[in-house]
Amino acid sequence: MKQFIANLSYRERVLLAGGAGAALLILLFLVAWHPFSRHVERLGENVTAQRELRAWMQQAGAEVKRLRNGAPARRGAGQSLLAAADSTARQNGLAAAMKRVEPDGADKVRIRLEQAGFDDMTRWLELLAREHGVRIESITIDGRSQSGTVDARLTLQAGSP
Repeated sequence: MKQFIANLSYRERVLLAGGAGAALLILLFLVAWHPFSRHVERLGENVTAQRELRAWMQQAGAEVKRLRNGAPARRGAGQSLLAAADSTARQNGLAAAMKRVEPDGADKVRIRLEQAGFDDMTRWLELLAREHGVRIESITIDGRSQSGTVDARLTLQAGSP
């Protein structure tokens, strides 16, 4: 190798040294600098994503606090559980399906529905929970041969105001 370089002219040696230097710089860039700069870029993207997530979480946390502190007043205040269940069932198209509504103590009602629309029943139960604070203590649902209809036996309990 030494003899090969010694046989080259001065210009050729300078050109060879410059090419070797350029190749070394390219190799350093490809092996060290480029992966490092990509890693720094990915970290910057992660930081941006984490900041966006943090801002969203703070906003969601503030909304949760607002909803907890400012829970809407129950619209059915002063209305008995029996009356609330009956009137809201009628409003939700379940009047024909209600076969039995009977009190079970001071804060519970037992209800039997036959051939009730399942969607209507779930909307009704959600309305009772949201507006009247009613919770389902027990429920038994049996499907019917007619699609979308069910028989149900429910025990509803009045929630705390």
